[in-house]
Amino acid sequence: MNEKEKAQLNVSLIPLVIIVGLIFGAGYFLLKDEISLPKFNRGPTMRRLEGFSTLVYVDDDFELERKKVVIKNQEELNDFLNAIDKSGLLELRESINFDKEIILAVNSEVHEETGHRTKIDRIYEDSTENRLIVLLEEKEAGDKCNEDPDRNVTLDIVALSKTDLDITFDRVKKVEECE
Repeated sequence: MNEKEKAQLNVSLIPLVIIVGLIFGAGYFLLKDEISLPKFNRGPTMRRLEGFSTLVYVDDDFELERKKVVIKNQEELNDFLNAIDKSGLLELRESINFDKEIILAVNSEVHEETGHRTKIDRIYEDSTENRLIVLLEEKEAGDKCNEDPDRNVTLDIVALSKTDLDITFDRVKKVEECE
């Protein structure tokens, strides 16, 4: 092969490489939710549960302290939910495999008006201290907001892949101003 034939062969391969790259790129973007590629980060993963975070209206004589708990079995989960809603209407819509996952659950104290929210926002891994830090975000309405005077408790529940790391909770309180 002389130099002219080699140059012509290289020029004819360029469109082929571009077309193959476009096919793989389009396939990846079309199927990215259906294909599970291996991930290098094998740390714990958080999964939001359907219907949470939520707000539960409570009776006038109901009292509850703020809780941040790690739930490791169905009995502990039932106790947590029944402490907030004695009627038993508060429940998870999806099943939890406690052999593979644990539950992180938080609730607020009783609020006298609506406009409050509690959410497990993020989970950070602190590898130097061998622990997970759960960041809670609590929002409340500002002074200019017109909120209904209904007693309620806010709560959030997430599933976390099982881990041997210690779990600690940090709280961030935010005030949302109304216009």
